[in-house]
Amino acid sequence: MNTQWIALIISLLGFLASVYYSNKNSKKTDIDDAVKRAELNTKISTKLDNIASDVRETSKNVDRLREEIVEHGSRITAVEQSVKSAHHRIDKLEKSE
Repeated sequence: MNTQWIALIISLLGFLASVYYSNKNSKKTDIDDAVKRAELNTKISTKLDNIASDVRETSKNVDRLREEIVEHGSRITAVEQSVKSAHHRIDKLEKSE
């Protein structure tokens, strides 16, 4: 064989080896990237679940507050009527004196 063929074969073997190792490394990089994306997506999903839970809890608290406000409103109305009645009695007592 002449030296040109030997040089061509060596170059070809070097090219094939570099292609093989670059594919091997790129597959590992792709897997590493996929793992990192999966970890990030898991963290994001967990945080979103926590936010959703907090929103549900806040909604329940708001509903309870609304119920308390309605109850306070009816109690205030009863107190106002009682005060009005008391004023009428006081007015009657002051007139009779």
